[in-house]
Amino acid sequence: MKYKYVSLLVLLFFAPRLYAQQNPAFQVYKTYHTATDLLDKGLYVAAAEQFRIVEKTRLKTTTQPRFESELSLIKENCQYYEALCALELENDDAESMLLRFIKEHPENTLTKMAYFEIGKSYSKREQYPEAIEWFDKITADDLSGSENTEYKFRKGYAYFETNDYKKAQELFSEVKGRRSPYTDDAVYYFAYIAYINKDYHVALVNFQRLKNSKKYQNSYPYYITAVYFLDNRYDDVISYAVPIINSTHQQNEKEMLRLIAASYFAKADYPNSAKYYTRFADEDLGRTENTQDSYQMGIMMATLMLITLMLSAKWIIYKSSTTTKPFMAQIMPPRCGGTRGLIRS
Repeated sequence: MKYKYVSLLVLLFFAPRLYAQQNPAFQVYKTYHTATDLLDKGLYVAAAEQFRIVEKTRLKTTTQPRFESELSLIKENCQYYEALCALELENDDAESMLLRFIKEHPENTLTKMAYFEIGKSYSKREQYPEAIEWFDKITADDLSGSENTEYKFRKGYAYFETNDYKKAQELFSEVKGRRSPYTDDAVYYFAYIAYINKDYHVALVNFQRLKNSKKYQNSYPYYITAVYFLDNRYDDVISYAVPIINSTHQQNEKEMLRLIAASYFAKADYPNSAKYYTRFADEDLGRTENTQDSYQMGIMMATLMLITLMLSAKWIIYKSSTTTKPFMAQIMPPRCGGTRGLIRS
């Protein structure tokens, strides 16, 4: 965020004249400009000190009413920015400082920002009901640029965490359509809400938008895999999920292994089904294994055992047909040399 718009505007119109006519006043603007620079750089302690100096400055400017008005506005803004620094530093009195600013200067354009900053502070502390309460004091239209987008996402996420998925998805829908630091987050949570609402096509389309997202590369593949499986697209489950599960570490890796195994089972590919069920069982250790898992693994193992026995029988029959010796002669040990000569007469 840039905080210099007021200082730059004032300096453009007043600085040259002030430097010549009223040097102490020029020093006030210079201090304010330094403070906004420090704030932009995240040096909140130093910035707060400079804002405090400006706020406490007393100058006699009665001969220049317009300048006096501008200086008064600058000092009001300093009160806000000093409170903002306290908020960024997580000082205990930060909220009370912002509330004092709101009460004393309700017409100041930064009052809307003060409400937003308090709501954002609660959002960062994961106190979502309180965040919603403060966000409700303004609308997104009261903010512009990046603050408008951040407001929508943070309020949407607060709704998400308080299980108001309808309101959350509406706000995520607005954020996901524009490029910002919150785009991928909005896409992910919008898609997730669609998934839990069983709107699988919408969920799939939006999860697929995250294919280049590093932040969600270890989480969204599970949901794409699950949608394919729920749609009986077993070939898609296998072609999509197997390379991912064998080359990355997924947050829902066990569930993906289960879905891959079940997909192979549905295609009657029992050796591969056994392979992935075994990996699933090794990771799961019986914690989430259900009746269907046990049934499919039982059917699969019985089928594999039967196939093994059938192949063994075929091998024995084949071997017996390729020799002139009787079959029993092949599997019986050779006789010893008889008893003659072993028993003395």
